[in-house]
Amino acid sequence: MSNPIPDKVVNFNVYNDVDKLVGVAGEITLPDFESMTETVSGAGIAGEYESATPGHFSSQEIEIPFRTLSDTSFNLMKNAGKALVFRAAQQSYDVAQGKTNIRPLKVTVRGMPKGLSLGKLSVGAPTETTNKLEVLYIKIEEAGKVLLEFDKLNFVFIVNGTDLLAEIRNAI
Repeated sequence: MSNPIPDKVVNFNVYNDVDKLVGVAGEITLPDFESMTETVSGAGIAGEYESATPGHFSSQEIEIPFRTLSDTSFNLMKNAGKALVFRAAQQSYDVAQGKTNIRPLKVTVRGMPKGLSLGKLSVGAPTETTNKLEVLYIKIEEAGKVLLEFDKLNFVFIVNGTDLLAEIRNAI
């Protein structure tokens, strides 16, 4: 049985619906999933603990850095609700077969424009322009398999094929 060792992202592209966004800088930080919690304490509890609310997460954002200032950054400012798609080629090493494998990764994000940092002007240097989006939807697929799908506004949170909010949606 093969157990490949995950290695790295070889390269990636960013697409706005169908068009490739040219000029995206070297890295994009994906959003964090930080559960919203409530402190629980009281009789019969030795202290307190943070109780996570299932499927509820703090504000999530993603930043798209560009090498230079261009119309693409301004178009993203009016891009509310449209999908951004990040496609990556991930490399892993298959020890049993003694070879390197490439696995496709697709990250789809929808959200609202939250900010635009125009960057700086300097001779012979990039402007380091950055768009910031509030993430309302994210779906992560690897080789066609859905690993995660989170839709804040439609109360959907699927992890490895399990809808963790189905029981709650059925109860309300």
